[in-house]
Amino acid sequence: MRRFVSLPFKIMSLIMAFLLIASISMTALWINKTDQDYLYQQQLLREQDKKQFQLIQDLLRNRIESWFESFVHFQDDNPDSLNAIAAFLRHEFEYLNINWQINNLWLIDNNSTTLFSTSDDTPQFVKEHANDVLQQQSSLSVVRCLEECQQFISMPILIDNDRVIVLTISSSLMEVLAALNQTTLADLAIVGISQQEIINKKVTDLIVKPPISTSNRQFMQDQLQQVPSHLLVSSLLATGYRLTATQSDLLLNLIPIDLTTDEAIYLLTVHDISNVSNAHRAYRTNVIGISIFVVILCAIAIWLLTRQFRQRLMAITKMLPLLADKNYREFRQHKRTDQQYFLDEIDILQDTTCLLGDELEELDKKIEKSTKELETIALYDRLTGFPNRNMLNHEIKKRLSDLSHTLGRLVLLFLDFDKFRKVNDSYGHSIGDEFLIQGANHIQQCLQDNEQLFSLGGDEFIIIFHESEQGNRAQELPKKLIQHFHDPIVVGERQFYSSCSIGVTCTDTGLISVDEFIRQADIAMKASKDAGSNKITIFNSNMLNDVMRHAEIEIALRHALHNDELSFALQPQIDINTHKLIGFEALIRWIHPQKGRIAPDEFIPVIENSESMINLGYWGLRRAFVILEKLDLIGMPGLKVAVNLSASQFLDPLLIPFLKEQLVVYSRDASQIELELTEQTVVADVKQTIDTMHQLRALGFTFSIDDFGTGYSSLSYLRQMPVEYIKIDRSFVSTMQEDNAEMKIVSSIIAMVGNLGMQVIAEGIETQAQLGMLSTMRCNIGQGYFISKPIDEIELYSLLPNKVENGIWLTPSN
Repeated sequence: MRRFVSLPFKIMSLIMAFLLIASISMTALWINKTDQDYLYQQQLLREQDKKQFQLIQDLLRNRIESWFESFVHFQDDNPDSLNAIAAFLRHEFEYLNINWQINNLWLIDNNSTTLFSTSDDTPQFVKEHANDVLQQQSSLSVVRCLEECQQFISMPILIDNDRVIVLTISSSLMEVLAALNQTTLADLAIVGISQQEIINKKVTDLIVKPPISTSNRQFMQDQLQQVPSHLLVSSLLATGYRLTATQSDLLLNLIPIDLTTDEAIYLLTVHDISNVSNAHRAYRTNVIGISIFVVILCAIAIWLLTRQFRQRLMAITKMLPLLADKNYREFRQHKRTDQQYFLDEIDILQDTTCLLGDELEELDKKIEKSTKELETIALYDRLTGFPNRNMLNHEIKKRLSDLSHTLGRLVLLFLDFDKFRKVNDSYGHSIGDEFLIQGANHIQQCLQDNEQLFSLGGDEFIIIFHESEQGNRAQELPKKLIQHFHDPIVVGERQFYSSCSIGVTCTDTGLISVDEFIRQADIAMKASKDAGSNKITIFNSNMLNDVMRHAEIEIALRHALHNDELSFALQPQIDINTHKLIGFEALIRWIHPQKGRIAPDEFIPVIENSESMINLGYWGLRRAFVILEKLDLIGMPGLKVAVNLSASQFLDPLLIPFLKEQLVVYSRDASQIELELTEQTVVADVKQTIDTMHQLRALGFTFSIDDFGTGYSSLSYLRQMPVEYIKIDRSFVSTMQEDNAEMKIVSSIIAMVGNLGMQVIAEGIETQAQLGMLSTMRCNIGQGYFISKPIDEIELYSLLPNKVENGIWLTPSN
């Protein structure tokens, strides 16, 4: 048998040679790329100097052109007259000379005649520029260096409505150089050299020209003397030059300024690039060091690792064919049992191979069993054992197809248990699952042979059956189911009295889609829930319109919150005995930009159980803090604002952190915010409601129960709640004068609430007589149209000073 041994030494040598060559090549490429980047940065710096110099020249030219055009053409007297322009320039010249560094001005016509000048003569090149401007009908800017370097700007000016002349301005170049120095941080100097045989001129022949300070002149002259004597001006102009001095690296660059005279004039820029050069050298050193270290390290690693990798790989190659043959017994014999402290890719591969073998063996055992289970899972609900949505879709599609050649109609019932969530939350999911199993069995007991029950998951069930044209099963079965659930569902030793909401739809044609058919029943079921649960609703087309309307309102309300279309109307609450203003109840108002006012009764029920209701509630709470802040500003501190909270918002876990944050943001006493709850909110989840109320009461917030007497409040719960106010519903107050029984109810509520240590707020006070009766009954606080209608927030702050005197609210009776 042929024996496998370690790699020969010559193979190791080839690997090492390849590694060394690769390392040297990559290092060379790396250093070359670094050098190119370094040179490219210098080229960018040189290009930046040129662009900045040109940009600053253009900015100065545009500024001067704009100034002259605006002041020349907008004079009061004959702005387009030559004499007026000349007079204006003569009058403003001293100002321009001092503030704009304007040296001379010339007005030249199309015959090259100087019409106005601030100098003794007009240079020939100025006239030539004027001719160019007249031909091109656009401004021209050049730099000329005679005795000193100046920027000459020539611009066309229309006079006498049809005549064009040229205004030429000469300004000092110092402002341009100062701006260039600030933007590039380079040392600058104007240098010159004779134009004769300039191609052979050397950089050391450049002469620093004024204006320049003595110290800066000496610095520039020293730098020019340090460059190599053979460096030509043309080379410096084309590529710049990096000057390596004793303690610094400098980048020299030449920018042409004026090449039209006997002496060529350039702008010399000197950048200190010492930091960049030092970083570049350090980087090159690091690259070489890293390359050497990597070569040595790789050599050592290769030497250590290649001794055993072949043997380990061969062991794996023997194991893999065993997996292909499903020879798991022999495969397990080849497993490695020793543990490695340092794992590499081969170790991971070997471990993965072993793990793969175990998984494949286990998978083979499960495949047969899982295949049957998958068929069941795909078509049946795992909890109840009844057919699931997949089977439902298949069955509906089949039955809809049969309708084309069968008389009668296909009926679909959508059933959902009412308040099933409370079973899960109160007793746990295991009890909830058993409840669903028993509930499904209860439904099945009501069905006939041709009626099929399907489980959609959770507490939703669907029943489908075919009914003849004269049949009445579509009406009888829902009633039977409602009646059947009057009996309790028994889970272990517990009995659950539940109810269900049912939606019914039917079709006598196969043209409807499966999804639409189920959706119709779903819409009808939800309508049953909205009607108070334990109801039966038959689908009609108006329901679809209602769904669309609800969706539109939800979308519009989200836009309303974003676009500030919502506001409050505030109804005053007064002390019935003293008429002192206590505070306000905040009532929501929505003014739609197209539809106008939308009543709360129209949109609140739509969003009551949605996220929009929670967002609206937080908007209202934040708005109440803002209102209290504005009341302080108009001199009415200490009032309170009552804000209604829905059940979904009050049970939201973010409510308490939100209110804590608002107290900090507005630095407000929490007792000025009254949280108004309905009896339905209280009984939604009594335990959590009481716990939340105590936490908020500890922060200082007060509570009131709205519409007391119309709901299902329990006095035992009421005693546990930290409630300060009980509101008597307006239906009792409005009829207590005519109905003695209603008056006794109101009197009893006031007495009972007073004995519990709470105060009573009477709503709907509309007459002086009602106010008097409530005062006699010792009712504490009142509100209603007799006191005041709700006042829009935008009008409240201007109206209050006329309605409140020494804290007393002025009513018709006082």
